[in-house]
Amino acid sequence: MKHIENIAVIDIGSNTLRLLIGNLKENKINKLYSDRVVTRLGKNIIKSGLLSAESSKKSINTLKKFKKISEKFNVSCIIAIGTSALREAKNSKDFCETIKKLMGINIHIISGKEEAYYTLCGVMDEKFNKEDSIFLLDIGGGSTEWVYWKKQSVNSGSLLLGALKIKEKFLNIDPYSHESISKAEEFIKKEIEKSLPKIKSDKFIAIGGTASTLGMINMELSNYCPEKTHMSEIGTDKIKEILKKLLSISLEERKKIKGIPSNRADIICSGLLILRQIIEYLNIDKVIISENGILEGIMKKYKNFCYNDLL
Repeated sequence: MKHIENIAVIDIGSNTLRLLIGNLKENKINKLYSDRVVTRLGKNIIKSGLLSAESSKKSINTLKKFKKISEKFNVSCIIAIGTSALREAKNSKDFCETIKKLMGINIHIISGKEEAYYTLCGVMDEKFNKEDSIFLLDIGGGSTEWVYWKKQSVNSGSLLLGALKIKEKFLNIDPYSHESISKAEEFIKKEIEKSLPKIKSDKFIAIGGTASTLGMINMELSNYCPEKTHMSEIGTDKIKEILKKLLSISLEERKKIKGIPSNRADIICSGLLILRQIIEYLNIDKVIISENGILEGIMKKYKNFCYNDLL
């Protein structure tokens, strides 16, 4: 068995491809490099059921770039994880076979439950009180994963809601109409009531692109700075205030708001609509933003994946 030194983990999401390179010492991650590229791999899946040629090409080029970077760090293995877009697309097998042929990288398509579990693994190195119950929410482009942790007991699930999906289904015309917003809210509400139990928790933690962007808006950061947004807190009244403002302005105006990257300005409202509906449903008064998640969780559990993915 080859000794693991540096490890690369790639999350192939519906909206963003993300890379984390690091190593482990006593189950603590030493982060060496991270990167993220918006490729919109899940674009138009709800209409066509397929990964588009344009999004696939951009994702393939990004994976080539990530592999080259990983090799510079002399990684022992590259672990690539596929989530919502690759779970749902009819041609995801072709995409995975192309990546295997071009780069020798196996893509592990994991279930929503597995995604939630590994996300929890990534977050639980924070110094939480062991007596606290924790609700963890990861709003992705194509799906939303949740985990409830209490006294070593774990419950989790996946909602068929994502920022990219809601945008494409309801909020594709700018500026938004009251009717389109109402339809989006009703759709989200029904999915939540159908799939999410009424859970009470001491801590509500949000992760993913929507959460990170919310933290940046709240702190008025011009650039992504995880060192500042990580474990920051924001009240639900402030979240509602931010969302109300963003829904009332045009895409070009949203791009000018401090904290909103231009490539997220078109989907931030969709993600925040999902977040707002969930915090109202669970009667949450404060959200903690974590910059750790599935990448860190997969890295901690690399033995579950990497021995078939050695370079």
